[in-house]
Amino acid sequence: MHKHLTTALLAGLAFGTTALAGDNDKKTIVPAPLDDAWRFSLSMPGWIPWLQGDSGVHGITTHIDLGPDDIVPRIDMVADVRMEAHKGRFSIMGEFLYMSLSDGIGTNTVVQKLDVQVDQTMGDLGVAWRIIGSPRGYLDVTAGVRYMNYYQKLALQPNDERIEEVVDSLAAVAGNRLRSRVAEVLAALAGKDPTLPIAPLDGDQAARLAAAIGKIKGTVAERKAKIKQRLHDALDRTVSRTDDWWDPYIGLRGRYNLNDKFYLTGKGDIGGFGVGSDLTWTAEAALGCQLSSRIFTEVGYRALGVDLEKDGLTMDTVTHGAQVTLGITF
Repeated sequence: MHKHLTTALLAGLAFGTTALAGDNDKKTIVPAPLDDAWRFSLSMPGWIPWLQGDSGVHGITTHIDLGPDDIVPRIDMVADVRMEAHKGRFSIMGEFLYMSLSDGIGTNTVVQKLDVQVDQTMGDLGVAWRIIGSPRGYLDVTAGVRYMNYYQKLALQPNDERIEEVVDSLAAVAGNRLRSRVAEVLAALAGKDPTLPIAPLDGDQAARLAAAIGKIKGTVAERKAKIKQRLHDALDRTVSRTDDWWDPYIGLRGRYNLNDKFYLTGKGDIGGFGVGSDLTWTAEAALGCQLSSRIFTEVGYRALGVDLEKDGLTMDTVTHGAQVTLGITF
């Protein structure tokens, strides 16, 4: 589905801009200059994202389905900046995107509180070459590399009162029945849909803890004390991991000037190719307005897809949503 979406967008860009080369409209329209002077632009997009897909660690996967009402209230910091330098038919462009999310979740289980944090960083550096250009707009081919860094942290705080209740029900149980019972008690810690796009970092804890407790021997009182201590220690911990990768990409971008003020713009790329991720793609389309000779704004839609299996991390997600951009050229 990801490949078909990107292919359709790129084909649409190519089809929609083939008429540019032969357009002789003499209206006063913001042109795409092909001179020897360097021109620069700086813009700040504001992205309002939805996020769907699956994220997993070591074969244990959680489904993610989050909207702006889930993500926006949990943002600690967000920054998105785009820069471009253009000369003649050549452009060099870059983007830096950083978003930090966190949430604290209180429960009435053996876990009193879960604190989760997700930090996502994206750096994009690419070049473009103009293959069609006229006063009506342009079509560029693009190529570049995209860096992704994904930090996840889960901190657990035990609930000793609930642990005591659980231990009372477990102390007289032994062997396979004990392992089964512990797994049932702790199952709530794994596989739940998260409030943040975090993988189940400790999703295999129930099975590991159940196996360890099942081996505890001694009198009922001795086993009770050991089980209580083992549960407390297992649930008083912090788990984190950082994953990063580089993805090369190729794509197209284009612009069509409707008149001297309004224009349509779009771009798309596809990459990964097994270098970093198995597949990555982006797609954007927007309606722009030239507020003055230097200042512009755009309202559109943006999507980013990632399909990755690397070092035990599995990601198959699509982030998409409306985007509003304000920028300046000089």
